[in-house]
Amino acid sequence: MAEKAVRTLLQKSTISINRFVVKPLEKKKIYFIQPNTLLGNSIYFPYAVGVLSSYVMQFEDIDASHEIAGIFFKEDPEEDVLGCISNPFLVGFSNYFWNYNYNLKIAEAIKKLYPECIILFGGHQIARNTEFLEKYSFIDLLIYGEGEIPLLNILRAYNNGGDLSQVCNIAYRGENGSIIKNEDKYEGVEDYPSPYLTGIFDKLCLVPENIEFNAQLETNRGCPYHCSFCDWCEYDIPMRKFPMERVKKDLEWISEHKISYCMCVDSNFGLFERDEEIAQFAVNLKNKNGFPDKFGACFAKDKTDRIFRINKLFNDVGMSKGVSLAFQSMSEEVLRNISRKNMNKDKLSEQLEMYHKADIPTYTELILGLPGETLESFSKGICELLERGQHDSINVFRCEVYPNSTLSDKAYMEKFGIKTAINKLNINHCKISNAVFAGGLEYIVETSTMTAEELVKASVFSFCIQSMHCHGLLQYFAIYLHNSLGVSYYDFYESLTEHFSKSNGVIGTTLQRISRCIESTSEGVADVSYINPIFGDITWPYEEAMLLDYIYKLDDFYKEAVEFIAGYPIEQQILDDLLLYQKNMIVVPGINDSSLSFRYDWRSYFNSVFSNQEPELIEKPSTFRFFAENVPDNWEGYARQIIWYGRRNKKTIRKNEEIR
Repeated sequence: MAEKAVRTLLQKSTISINRFVVKPLEKKKIYFIQPNTLLGNSIYFPYAVGVLSSYVMQFEDIDASHEIAGIFFKEDPEEDVLGCISNPFLVGFSNYFWNYNYNLKIAEAIKKLYPECIILFGGHQIARNTEFLEKYSFIDLLIYGEGEIPLLNILRAYNNGGDLSQVCNIAYRGENGSIIKNEDKYEGVEDYPSPYLTGIFDKLCLVPENIEFNAQLETNRGCPYHCSFCDWCEYDIPMRKFPMERVKKDLEWISEHKISYCMCVDSNFGLFERDEEIAQFAVNLKNKNGFPDKFGACFAKDKTDRIFRINKLFNDVGMSKGVSLAFQSMSEEVLRNISRKNMNKDKLSEQLEMYHKADIPTYTELILGLPGETLESFSKGICELLERGQHDSINVFRCEVYPNSTLSDKAYMEKFGIKTAINKLNINHCKISNAVFAGGLEYIVETSTMTAEELVKASVFSFCIQSMHCHGLLQYFAIYLHNSLGVSYYDFYESLTEHFSKSNGVIGTTLQRISRCIESTSEGVADVSYINPIFGDITWPYEEAMLLDYIYKLDDFYKEAVEFIAGYPIEQQILDDLLLYQKNMIVVPGINDSSLSFRYDWRSYFNSVFSNQEPELIEKPSTFRFFAENVPDNWEGYARQIIWYGRRNKKTIRKNEEIR
């Protein structure tokens, strides 16, 4: 009810923007709907519609004739939305894969109730064609690409008789019912009033206390790359940097409003020299006010030294969310197919060593299902990352097809034999009741170089690497076998996966269950996430689900794993000693601190590996203290704090020190 009252408040008064004052109620009412994902109790501000509102309302002619009567930012029940809308002139929907079906449902209901209302659809889910108008009679207008200038021109056109023929980047219905698509050309803003500073979001902050907002920071717009899987940069134009003064004021607003998480939505943060100044300013605010507590970003693909300095700034005050090293594929052929300007693989070991010495977590991103990738090239590519020293975190994403990407082009899909399926979308880390959003993801399920069956195997293999290696379960075993016995990471994990895919124990049961889930994505019926009430009323991605299952039955997991590992030529006393070390490196609920004695100096051995040095196992009686901070003593708290929040910060692995 409190949230509904907030929306009613928005309907009863016009938001003042800059020097403009509250206007009479006879102005045309504009509503915006941008449902975002509720993660636990946190949600992002509806940034896209906030920017649109701030941009158009800065002009006196629009401010004099229109008001922003309401903004909806999450998936509310249809009756609540309709109950908060009154005599709308225009309702604009910002569409993404997670919300477009919900938006269609709400839009149709609004049109039935208010037939004269203009229904406008825009956002990344709107392809540059007229399909949405052809399929849905209740939609009146489409905006393609950046929406600020088209929306301004649409409102001005309606103020002057309704002739839309000169408005670029839109499609609409003509008087005779025909569908008209206007000229498609670049029209992007060089600057716009900030939605934080114009007051657009102030009233949203009055929502119930159990909702916590996350902020988005845009310091520039555009991308210098043209990757085939991405729809970020549709035109070959220079990137636009927004004024530094406004960027800093945005950060001040975020800090003063006690927003814990700020996500920089630039395509390549750190690309410009001034980004280091922005990072320092955010750190200064954290030191002064305590907010923002965390700062996330998609970092530039090069500028290695600058990216390191920025992340050291964040890491030193606890703001870091980890450093992304986004390769997408380790195959040169695949990179050519997707027009990817990639990072230098030969410098990866050097970078990882630099970050390891500074105790800054890193994570590497790969995409599964890209054109030209094979089961072998993908699986060996993951293991190449391990060989180059990336033991912290590897994130693997299923390849998604976005409407305005090169990947979605029919000729491109035919060239690479791409087949897709749209799956019901479950949002990870959501309450079960909120998890199934009215949207869907179009996944690549087969290509000319990877069959559907092979894609399933590659998926399961990637989950094993993520849960068993990067999160620590078998990391120390695998590193020892690799460095001391010459067993490649690929051979070890491929053999392990193959062995347990046919077993009925703890390891095999989870592998087989997840395999069946991945198989169902080819048929478009998968839930693409995992639910287990033991770990709370929440959904989990498969790699975290696998990790939770195995840690929950840790003794059984290691019993089965050691039986497999014993098949390698490893001395029994080394195997027993290493098992004790490996098992105690894993963070488990309620255990913060323990001390154990060993026959070998394992700590020095593994520190040498992580420092990119040749390891030597020394037989020396050693006592180590294993420790982790603030480990919850229950499974629900553990799953949230250690697995969800801590996956990029190595929270699943304990630290240790030698006791002399």
